[in-house]
Amino acid sequence: MIRENFLTALAARAARIPFALAASSAFVPPQKALILHPCCLSQVMLATPLLAALQTTYPQTRFDWAVSDWARAAIISNPRITELIRTAPGDIHDLSWRELGAFIQQLRDQNYDTCFIPSRSTLLAYVAWRSKIPQRIGLNVNGRGFAHSIAVKKPTNATHTTALYLALASAANVPEDTIQNVSMEFIPPDRDRTAVTRRLIEEVDWLGDVPLVLMHPGGGVNPIQSNELKRWPIERFTLLANHCIEKHLAKVVLVGTETERPLTKAIDGMLAGKITNLAGRLNLGELGAMCEVADLYIGNDAGPTHIAAATGCPTLAIYGPSDPVLSRPYTQKGKLITLWHDASGVEEERPFSWDIGVGIDKAIAAVDKLLAENIENESSLPYLTSLKQGT
Repeated sequence: MIRENFLTALAARAARIPFALAASSAFVPPQKALILHPCCLSQVMLATPLLAALQTTYPQTRFDWAVSDWARAAIISNPRITELIRTAPGDIHDLSWRELGAFIQQLRDQNYDTCFIPSRSTLLAYVAWRSKIPQRIGLNVNGRGFAHSIAVKKPTNATHTTALYLALASAANVPEDTIQNVSMEFIPPDRDRTAVTRRLIEEVDWLGDVPLVLMHPGGGVNPIQSNELKRWPIERFTLLANHCIEKHLAKVVLVGTETERPLTKAIDGMLAGKITNLAGRLNLGELGAMCEVADLYIGNDAGPTHIAAATGCPTLAIYGPSDPVLSRPYTQKGKLITLWHDASGVEEERPFSWDIGVGIDKAIAAVDKLLAENIENESSLPYLTSLKQGT
């Protein structure tokens, strides 16, 4: 297991000196480039605008992406990517040095001329250098990008994660208007769209005549860290689901992983109206396909919330201990409302509690606003009807 800490940061700062002396600020347009950004789901989604900006500016370049199994589904069908390179099942820091050496050799054999390293990671800077990729472009914060050939300083006016990642696009001479117009991207495979359409008809009994609301009460768990405090209380999800059913006559679908089924079953058991529980029964592509036609998605600070927003689905993102200014979904399309209670100031000494978090009243107001603003998607109805009729 490989870990980055204070000592590795100090070593990286010292190691930066010879690299800084040899570094060049002149960017060379790539022929074969790698994005080295393995984990996790939300962080990979927040890096897709970087890929969009680069590929738009350099359409003849081949772009590959080194990604973990955990986040692979987020970009597996992205048409801007030629090949996905497997890094690890989860966190690359969990590899042994022998496994890391084999991964470095795999990258070396690919003969990349350029590598983009969005993460502020000493280990990933080391991997790109040891892979003998001549042009290595990444953020250098506190010496963590010690081996980058083009070391990008953290922009002084940037706080959001994607804005930091897009600093690499600026270093690659991407036009500013291109940078300003990119969003997260998620493209569900056509097979998943077809499977979801049938499921909406046969299991949800939805034909577009009433609002379709998706709810994901889970999240907060990934290979790097677990923080179940990110989950809005299920009692509030239950109240919100009842509101969607009673006021908006909505079809409510609960989504999540198999391990999150206890959460969705608890909500299901407390509801006054009928819902559909698909937790553990949708892959990420199918979830994205369902978001494409849904009227609203409600979720926590988690990867699937970023997937929903990337498809253009009106999205309510509920944040708890994390500041959404840093990591909320990054999108120029669709509708997004982010709810968060800033517990700083007099309450900064207290550990986070949902007692001081987002309340049900604010969530209901946000749901009413998003559903009122969303124009019913008439175009999907004929397709759904034709499938139900078997034509």
